[in-house]
Amino acid sequence: MATEDSPRVLRLTFELHVPRGLRVNIRNERRNQAVEALIGAVQGLVSQVFPWADRMTVRHEWSYAWWDETVERPLPPTEKNTPKT
Repeated sequence: MATEDSPRVLRLTFELHVPRGLRVNIRNERRNQAVEALIGAVQGLVSQVFPWADRMTVRHEWSYAWWDETVERPLPPTEKNTPKT
């Protein structure tokens, strides 16, 4: 498969966290306004900083993260995953 036929996607993930114990009621309308403002700001920059893009996908999720864990586990070195020194 030629390089120009390969799908290429730049994915950036941002998570905005409300500190535990902060007593604030974040209403849907205000949250949606914030989301739209962030989307607009990013969309305005895309053509300048990544002019190759022809579209942008936005995922908007709001949740109570009672349990959220990410664990990175090292794998044993092999000939294919270890740089030659």
